Formats: sequence, C-alpha cells, structure tokens
Amino acid sequence: MAPKDDTVYCDVQMPIAQARELLQLVTALYESRAHPGLETVFESIQRELTMSIDIVENPPNWGVGEPTKH
Repeated sequence: MAPKDDTVYCDVQMPIAQARELLQLVTALYESRAHPGLETVFESIQRELTMSIDIVENPPNWGVGEPTKH
C-alpha cells in the first residue's frame, strides 16, 4: 500500500496591496520564531508572494516585438 499523500496546496488571489500586507505578516511570523514547525512554509509563502508582487510591478516582456505566428 502506498503512503498517503497529505500535502495541501493553496492558490490564493488578492490585490497587490493585500499581497504586500500578507508578506509583512508572514515575514513577522517567520522572524518571531514562534512557530518553528511552519518556518519552511513561511519561507515558501515569502518566495511566492515576493515573486508574484515583482511580476505585477515589473511585468515580463516575453515575446514583445516578435511577430505573431498564424
């Protein structure tokens, strides 16, 4: 019998102002060291939020100026 996968995935959408506020909250929780069992989760959330905020503030220009192929 295969081991049960109890991994939880969460996809949350929010305005950038809320993303910044959530990033501050998660950073404060991480830095408090009050929840050692969640430190890797906090790190992951920080990475995801930071990357998402950066993409909104500095959208990639992939394919800009390239002709479309029809």
